[in-house]
Amino acid sequence: MLQRMASRWHNPDAGGRTYYLSPGQAPPSGVELPEDILTAVSGSETGAVLFWSLAESHLVLPPFPVEAAATFSGWNIGPLHSLLYRPRSVLVLLLRMGRYSMGVFQGGRLVQSKTGTRFVKGRHRKGGSSSARFARHREGQARALFDKACERLEEQVESFPERLDHFFLGGDRLTLVGFEKRCPYLERLSGIRLYRILKVGEPSLKVLQAVAREIYKSQLYSFGPEVVGFPARR
Repeated sequence: MLQRMASRWHNPDAGGRTYYLSPGQAPPSGVELPEDILTAVSGSETGAVLFWSLAESHLVLPPFPVEAAATFSGWNIGPLHSLLYRPRSVLVLLLRMGRYSMGVFQGGRLVQSKTGTRFVKGRHRKGGSSSARFARHREGQARALFDKACERLEEQVESFPERLDHFFLGGDRLTLVGFEKRCPYLERLSGIRLYRILKVGEPSLKVLQAVAREIYKSQLYSFGPEVVGFPARR
């Protein structure tokens, strides 16, 4: 899809350049960018690819990290294509109160998975001592869910015969915060973890199978005097 969009971009003049920026790397001096584009680059954990010219420019925040900084004369989409389409093994855990679903994707295809449930009561609306007892009981159920999901996550990793490239969490953000505090195994995955939270509904095998689209999603900003809707995010 990104290649089809790039084919419709204006052919830049001889001053056009492509900048591959590693995570944490600032755009080159002398290249003036809108404030929101600078913010997007500085906040990206995967780096950025900037197709720049005086006529128009395009910024891509890829789903996976730019591994090597580089500069090219003209617009060079080749390294970005390699980054997007290189075969990868990606571990995913989706979690909401009461349900979890996890698995490993290779090249966007789900190759192993595990989905489970653990009952967690809904929130109590009344006050008083009964509310406190209810909260304690609910916290205990949540801990049991987190412990089970953590155990299953370790099993997924240990049963996968190849090296994992990346790890994502997805689901309800507050639930994931509780899970992170409860699951010590996450520390062992810190070297491959990407911290973008995948936006999904209630975890299930069907939702897990469809999450590959979210994993491989790029963010695209187009801006410049000849670009309609300056700046436009896609």
